[in-house]
Amino acid sequence: MDDIIESESSDESPLASNTGIELSVLVVDDEPNNVTSLEKIFKKEGMRVVGAPNARDALEQLRKRRVDVVLTDLMMPGTSGVELLRAVKEISPDTEVVVMTAFGTVEVAVQAMREGAYDFVEKPLKRLSIVKSVRKAGERRQLLAENRSLRQELRLLTERTIIGHSPALRRVLEVVSQAAPSTATVLVLGESGTGKELIARNVHAKSGRTGQFVAVNCAAIPESILEAELFGHERGAFTGAVARREGRFARAAGGTIFLDEIGELSAAVQVKLLRVLQEGEFEPVGGRTQRADVRVVAATNRELKAEVLAGRFREDLYYRLNVIAVTAPPLRTRREDVPLLVDHFLEKFSHKNNKPVLAVPSDVMNKLLDYSWPGNVRELENAIERAVVLSRGDTLQLGDLPEAISQAQASAVDALTFPIGTPLDEVEHRLIRETLRHTSGDKALAAQLLGISTRTIYRKLGDVDGGGRGEVD
Repeated sequence: MDDIIESESSDESPLASNTGIELSVLVVDDEPNNVTSLEKIFKKEGMRVVGAPNARDALEQLRKRRVDVVLTDLMMPGTSGVELLRAVKEISPDTEVVVMTAFGTVEVAVQAMREGAYDFVEKPLKRLSIVKSVRKAGERRQLLAENRSLRQELRLLTERTIIGHSPALRRVLEVVSQAAPSTATVLVLGESGTGKELIARNVHAKSGRTGQFVAVNCAAIPESILEAELFGHERGAFTGAVARREGRFARAAGGTIFLDEIGELSAAVQVKLLRVLQEGEFEPVGGRTQRADVRVVAATNRELKAEVLAGRFREDLYYRLNVIAVTAPPLRTRREDVPLLVDHFLEKFSHKNNKPVLAVPSDVMNKLLDYSWPGNVRELENAIERAVVLSRGDTLQLGDLPEAISQAQASAVDALTFPIGTPLDEVEHRLIRETLRHTSGDKALAAQLLGISTRTIYRKLGDVDGGGRGEVD
């Protein structure tokens, strides 16, 4: 055909992809022979390609599937290439567009560039030139997507940090700070809603690793596809595998993978994960062995040792995961953090809902402090969001809180208990804060009740009031 020269010279070889990710290309041309020839060229380059004879069919294809690059003829009957370009940017702003232009229409091609086209190529098309242009456009799209993902990750890290200065939380964060720069696997234990994922993100943020933080909820992915989701698969590896797919471990290269609900892994996936931890490598389904430059952080609310004894969890995997173990403290053991969390969530949800930040009367705060919070910080966050949405004034009312909280019975002042082995400074801190709560913050009265000086209270509280802010969910 006249519009495409199959090769520029006999000794030139096809261009290899630098990304290792299969590009998706949509070719739009009213000449069927052009579409057919371009489809053959791109398929030889390992790209997924579909064709369309006009703009209407092209936009229909764009609505049905992800397209990295649209390659369109500039001069077509009906809708022109420039008009198609504008429509593509409306439907799929991230898709890059390369236009094909005949001799004498370069000025129109320049206009297309101003409208957002990535590049233009002149006819007759040369195979290596068109492949290079399309591949560069696809790589730009993927680079922008990665940058957006990294910005989102940075936003999450800055918005969702850990709030609290209680001794129980500080001990966990001290261990995290020490362990983060190492390559050791971290196992985060604790009840639901205590902030296990935020602790994992904290490990990643302090690790110095430059790759992504990739979170996987092992309980939320069906067992039949979890292996392929984690390790990826090659085209044709099983029924329905119509294209190669990158797994979560590959996406986390150079970064951290967070395996939440690790106790839900099947025996087969446990074996493959053990190989990652022992040998530093994995195999995509139907593929070849790959190196795994990944930091593993796992979490569970199950008692893994009991799962091992019951035969549901591999003992060797348990010890590989349990190199550095930290337990996210439940909210009932860090009540002194409740006011900080309440203030944070009030500010967060007031801004989100365009409402004034609510003031919290002392009786409402005492009710929040008295509640046992079985759902931990996540329950507190949901309660404050509900209160902000339902509030009709500028003050948080008991009626704005869920009934389980507003009608909860106050805990007795003499019910403070401490596990054997609790550090003495933590006992002192909690006792002082509970006494201050029951004296409505009157330090002189609290000092009299405790038989210590007011200066001692200031000194003891000063020891712990330098903690950080952030969010736990």
